[in-house]
Amino acid sequence: MINQFPHLTQFFSSYFHQDWPLEADTPSDVVNNYLNSEPPESIEAASQELGQVLEMSISEPDLETFILDELGCYYDPQSKNQTVREWLKSVQQSLINPS
Repeated sequence: MINQFPHLTQFFSSYFHQDWPLEADTPSDVVNNYLNSEPPESIEAASQELGQVLEMSISEPDLETFILDELGCYYDPQSKNQTVREWLKSVQQSLINPS
């Protein structure tokens, strides 16, 4: 399934990699680094792919496995009392409407 989401794979594995806390203080800072580093076309594509993921009928545990394991994301939103789905929705908002 990760082949369907190349931009999300790049986003999560490159920006939320194992050492992301050494490069940013918060997950929001990571998203901002992405927004400031990538071309608008890549950001738009990642946002669209994220929308596709959020529209899928997938359970929270399966979504967690997909994002955290298969796409290579090393941030667990549960550490901030958020579900993966809630966090992904906030990431998508940040990609659509950067501050």
